[in-house]
Amino acid sequence: MAPTRGQGHGHARLKDIAERAGISKAAVSFALSGSTKVSEKTRRKIRALANKLGYKPNPIVSSVMSQIKNGGEKKFLETIVLINANKSKDAPKKYPIFSKYIDGVRSESAEIGYAVYEIWLHEKSLNAQRLETILDSRGIRGGIIVGHADDTTLPPFFSNIWIKFKFVSAGIRTRNPVFDFISADKFLIAHFATTNIIRSGYKRPALVIDEHIDEVVEGRFIGGFLRAQLALPENARIPPFLEVAKARKNPKAFFDWVSKHKPDAIFSISNTTSEWLEKPEISGKISGFTDIVQLERRSESGEWMAIDQNYELVGRLAVRKLFEILNAPQSSTRAPTATIVQPNWNRKLLVSKPRANRKKVND
Repeated sequence: MAPTRGQGHGHARLKDIAERAGISKAAVSFALSGSTKVSEKTRRKIRALANKLGYKPNPIVSSVMSQIKNGGEKKFLETIVLINANKSKDAPKKYPIFSKYIDGVRSESAEIGYAVYEIWLHEKSLNAQRLETILDSRGIRGGIIVGHADDTTLPPFFSNIWIKFKFVSAGIRTRNPVFDFISADKFLIAHFATTNIIRSGYKRPALVIDEHIDEVVEGRFIGGFLRAQLALPENARIPPFLEVAKARKNPKAFFDWVSKHKPDAIFSISNTTSEWLEKPEISGKISGFTDIVQLERRSESGEWMAIDQNYELVGRLAVRKLFEILNAPQSSTRAPTATIVQPNWNRKLLVSKPRANRKKVND
């Protein structure tokens, strides 16, 4: 039997080891350098295989890598694609949530050694064939998808892309196709906020959320809110207001809901709710006052800072998951996974837009 290329001659390359082990060159490089980005089992396996094949580190390459570690020119292991799947190209600018996902993707990619190539999926000139050509020409094997908040089904005319390349969804679960996904824990966020408000003395907390948004996150906002409401007497449990889209055109539906249920605190993820409550036609119908609690931290201003959903960490973990997928043995079979990120609770749960006789809300 002919010897394997390089075996016993000190000429084996990273590529040879990678092909024999069924993993990427990047994973081999990490293993041989002792990086914790691959498991100890993989490190032992690769070191043993490298010794068997007679691999010797290239002193020139080692010198370059040393310079990189000491602040020299940045080198990338490979390039991944970051796809903005929102129908609006400017979504990352308009929606801070998406921008935080992207910040996390960029930061983690830089630490791992990935270059990031960014694409808007709904560009008119972009079709499946052109996208495949772009990815292949740049040696891209996979990427992260963000911004697909309107629909959990991605455009079917890109079906070949979803099959050929590896993707991780940041933010929500995709149903068609099904990818690994990383998401903030919406159930825990709503449950914690509602429980905290009740403990602080509020008697009639309520939730205002667009029904479609809650559907996209599979009912987790409403689920957490309703579960926490069980701590209240049955006559104090207020049904969520879901007709946000309708109320944006005509706020009467919201006004009628407030007049009927008389909440003393409202959870929302939209600034529109607070604007509605300031309108004269509804402010006069509110007995006492109603506080607004934002369930999503969208500002660093300090006016309110209820809950940090760790959106940047979602982006970071999406890159780590992609790294794991891209560097898994070629023969391995796996099912898509879900990773739920726990939010951070601040010392105080604050409410937005201070009003007279403000109640103090602590955790």
